Amino acid sequence: MEPEKSVYSYFSDTMLLTHLKQGDHQAFAEIFDRYWKKIYNEAYKRLKNTELVETVVQEVYVNLWKEKGNEQIRHILPYLLSSMRSQVLKLYREGKAGPFFEKGLNYIMLTSIHNGVN
Repeated sequence: MEPEKSVYSYFSDTMLLTHLKQGDHQAFAEIFDRYWKKIYNEAYKRLKNTELVETVVQEVYVNLWKEKGNEQIRHILPYLLSSMRSQVLKLYREGKAGPFFEKGLNYIMLTSIHNGVN
């Protein structure tokens, strides 16, 4: 038997954002349920470390709650992804993680140069 869905699961992102800005904990929970996997996966692509990724996801949602009244938040997913990227960059700057995707690009570039490919 499938668990009963919350009424919030039928809300659009705009409706959820409106409720979130009013301090609605259930709207926040729905946003978390709706997007945590996407944020987790995007962070994992950049960090390849589950412990760091979990910290990033937690910080993203803590910041969302703290900034819930910010009028500049107009779209939930772009805000969450931007916040995730900021957290990942912060870890890079602090030396706690390295940008794995850049290693691949550097390798491709060096291989191309070595093989005479432009």
